[in-house]
Amino acid sequence: MDKRSQQWIARAIATLLLVASTAVASSTPSNFEFQLQELQQQLDDAAIANKAVRLELDEARDTYYSDEWLNEERADSVMALVQDILADSDQRVNLYGDGSMMGWNDGFHLSSADGLFGLNIGGLMQQQFMSRWQGTDTASISTYDKWSHSFGMSRTELNFGGHVYGKGTRYYFELGWGRNDPYSLTGQSLLMSPRLWDAWIEFHLNNETSVKIGQFTLPFTREGLVSAPYQMAVFSSLVEYRMGLEQSQGVELDWQSDDRKFALAVSNGSPALFQVALWGATDPTPPWSALSSDTLYSITMRHEWKLLGNWDQFNQFTSPPGSERGVMIGIAGHRQNIESNSPEPIGGFPDGVFWGVTGDITMQFDGASLFASVIYERMKDFSPFLPRINLLAFVAQGSTYITNQTELFARWESGGPDEEALGADIMQIATIGVNHYVDGQDMKFTADLGFSFGEISATMANSMSGWAIDARRRNQMVLRTQLQLMF
Repeated sequence: MDKRSQQWIARAIATLLLVASTAVASSTPSNFEFQLQELQQQLDDAAIANKAVRLELDEARDTYYSDEWLNEERADSVMALVQDILADSDQRVNLYGDGSMMGWNDGFHLSSADGLFGLNIGGLMQQQFMSRWQGTDTASISTYDKWSHSFGMSRTELNFGGHVYGKGTRYYFELGWGRNDPYSLTGQSLLMSPRLWDAWIEFHLNNETSVKIGQFTLPFTREGLVSAPYQMAVFSSLVEYRMGLEQSQGVELDWQSDDRKFALAVSNGSPALFQVALWGATDPTPPWSALSSDTLYSITMRHEWKLLGNWDQFNQFTSPPGSERGVMIGIAGHRQNIESNSPEPIGGFPDGVFWGVTGDITMQFDGASLFASVIYERMKDFSPFLPRINLLAFVAQGSTYITNQTELFARWESGGPDEEALGADIMQIATIGVNHYVDGQDMKFTADLGFSFGEISATMANSMSGWAIDARRRNQMVLRTQLQLMF
């Protein structure tokens, strides 16, 4: 019985009572007692019916119109709606790879539910084919094949990076398989071996300042600071392979503002130039130790000014169509001394000094780029046979896109040592090439062709990049191709 029916019954009963009372008032005295009994009976029946109606009304209110029942129903409905929204959000986030605990976002990533711990996993493969042409050496009885061909891999690596205990503590390391001596510092330059490139922990002191501890590339040349998969040509210039400081172990202080960067590194010293060979080391693969290479101290500093653009775009040399225009200038210096009580396996002096300076400029023009650098380095008193070595070199490089995915580039490099014992050569190499970006830097094909217009002595030659010793012929040409896969 619904509420309206119950109210209608109550009104009907009240109407009957009113009629009954009227009848009693108009009845004769002879029938008064009988009518009074009948009215009493009707009142008793109405009271019983009213009580039943009240019971039914109370039961209906408690059963169908309870505030607790409404609250529980609403809570269950809202909770079901929230769960549906969260499930849909998790599915969308996992597809996009942003903020989820695991997935893909330009690399595989894992993180804890509270966001305090994160891990990014990446990889790199570089597959190459190279061909070199050399004329016959008519100044000796030796003869040379004019063409040499080879397939190879310069590096295959995995990298791991992320943060721990919050995003203020970051870590990164690269390991894999590569050339044992990519810089041709020893006779092991053709051997392949397990490699450790970078391995460091970084602590962010505030929004602008951080401290890095471990193994990392010393902040010196611009080419050295652009990692291998983001180079323009198949390999860096021969200038970089001989005069770049490469990796070492130590501590680096980094400061960055909106338009300036500064880096100061105190390390075990660089293996560049001839230190590994002079001090008897047989394996230049990191880690190098200051106790074995007898470095008294080593300090490297670099300062960069960003005149236009954003910092991230300078992590690579290319400037794809649609990217922001940018201009950056950098200067750097390095100095290291050997220990005064160091051993002298070939009669070296006890106060050997190695120092260098460099300057560079990078310009990006939304589909075109320019880069130029100059490096001067000097080694003094490392050996009585080489009391002083001066090296001066230049690199200039430019590129332009002819389609949204295809880029043409050219590079000129020149320089070398001034000592006759080291060849005193003025290396001059021109390289032209093309990059086709299938999927940006993650999948690209590179081909370049280099011509040597000067001498390439043993000091500047590098077997991994394809350039052999060419002291008299002055007619060397190197064709290189590379397929790169990175994730």
